[in-house]
Formats: sequence, C-alpha cells, structure tokens
Amino acid sequence: MILFLIKRKRFVISFLFLSILFCWSLFLDGEIRQVKFFYDEKGNLLDAPPYPPFTVFLFGSDKFGYDMGEMMIVGAKYTIGITLVVALLRLIVSLVFSSFMFSSKPAIFNGMKTVFEPFSVVPQTIIVFFILYSVLWMPMSGFATPFWERALFQTLILVIVAVPNVTIHLANDMRLVYNETFIEASKTLGAGKLRIFFNHIVPHVYEKWILLFGQQFIQTLQLMAHLGFMNLFFGGTNVPYGVLGDDGTPPRSLSYEWSGLIGSNISYLYAYQWMVLVPIAFFIMTAISVALINDSFKEYVQRKQKYEQLKG
Repeated sequence: MILFLIKRKRFVISFLFLSILFCWSLFLDGEIRQVKFFYDEKGNLLDAPPYPPFTVFLFGSDKFGYDMGEMMIVGAKYTIGITLVVALLRLIVSLVFSSFMFSSKPAIFNGMKTVFEPFSVVPQTIIVFFILYSVLWMPMSGFATPFWERALFQTLILVIVAVPNVTIHLANDMRLVYNETFIEASKTLGAGKLRIFFNHIVPHVYEKWILLFGQQFIQTLQLMAHLGFMNLFFGGTNVPYGVLGDDGTPPRSLSYEWSGLIGSNISYLYAYQWMVLVPIAFFIMTAISVALINDSFKEYVQRKQKYEQLKG
C-alpha cells in the first residue's frame, strides 16, 4: 500500500504540504513579524499597514502590520492539529458504539437508527453554535475559565455532534459483513463475537474507516470555518467592549487559528481583501490536500478489490 501511494504524485505533494506546514508551525515561537510603518533608506514614510501582498510581506499584513504569512504558519498547528484530533476522536468513539450496535437485534438496531438519524437533518453548525456561544464569546467581565478548558470543551462538542451519524454509517457497514454466510459458518464453529469482529469484520471494513477519517477531517475543517464566519473562534473570542469598541477593532481570535483570522478580518473584505482571502486560501489548500490523499487511497482500494476479483 505504501509503495502504491508513494508512486502517486498527488499523494506525495499533498502529504508533504500538510506535514511541512504542520511541523514548521510547531517550531515557531508564536512571535509574528510586525512593521508598524514602512520607510525608505532616507527615512521617508512610504506606506502604513495594512500592507498589500508582494510589498512588505509576501502575503500582506493585517491592520496592525503583522505578517499574514507567519500568522498562517503559526496557526497551522491549531487548525490542522485540532482538526486531526477531532476527526480521529470522532472515528474512535463511533467505532466503540458501532461495535456494540451492529450485532444487536433488528428492533434495537432500527430503534437506535431512529434516534440518531435526526442529527443528519439539522446542520451541525447550528447545533455547535448554540452550544458554544455562551462558552466562547467573551463577556464584559472577561473569561472566567482558562483557555485550555474552553478549547477542550469545544473539541469535545465538535466530536460529539458527529458521533451519531458516523456511528450509524459504521454500524451499517459492519452489519452488511455480519450478515454474510461465512459469519454464520464461523458462529457454527464456535467463534465468539470478539473473534468474529477482529478476524472477519475488521479486515473487510478497515479500509473504509481510513476513507471515512479523511472525510471527517474535511467536514471538521468546514465546521470550524463556519464558526469563524460566526465569530466563534477556537478557545474563545476576544470581544473589545467600549464606546468605540477599542478603536473599532472587531472581535479577535486568542490564537492564530485560521477560522479566527477569517472571522476577525471579515469586516475588511471589501477594503483589504487579502486579509480574508489568505486564510481562506490556506483552508482550501488543506482541504484539497486531504481530498487528494483520500482519493489516492481510494484508488488503491479499488485496484485491490479488482485484483482480488480477478484472482478469485
């Protein structure tokens, strides 16, 4: 499998992009370059922030003169890291529930599907927004809880909101294998549920789990972007209160997570487009990279199935 994937350019390029961006982010100290005013060699003022791309900085700056490119790199460990954790926890928790659910009696299985299916109708963004608003939106007196508690709570909510849908999806796949004739033969020979699960079901569905992980990564990325447009940023939204709102500054992110950069700069979209388009571009490139990785693995699965059919 690894050799097959390495030979695919789209897999290698996408994997390297995500790996380099994430690792680079881990080694930065979080200090962003700032140029408050741009002078020439004679000391004459040439420009003031925000700076457009390809002038002072490659990706431009925000209204305070901070380098947008460095913000993207520093924020990658939050955006990519949290998305990875959420997608992985969604899969693990759903696997635990579905492993008990798939072999249940039809009445119990259908009853649980009836309970879980409404979660696929209501958009996850709406559910998450109403749950997280009171926790992430800073009150006038300031946050009463530390950053890590809010970040942990947000992560748990992002996981829980998708568990019902993912559990049903996994249980359906397991149940299709569980109803095969070779499973009945294993039961006749005395195989227990654990042996059937690990020796017969897992080998038939684990490749689908890997593909599902990639899909959950992209869905989590989209959900965080939606929350950013709603000014709910990872770990909390720093809200400037006062008559002039601290010189008219919009709500700010407490980290450089990309969705927070989108939401905090959205008011400048028509005047300084790059302040919004740069983080959106990084979101898009990350989503495309994961989709290409998933597509490469899907091609491997299809070729493997075709080979097994010809061999059989």
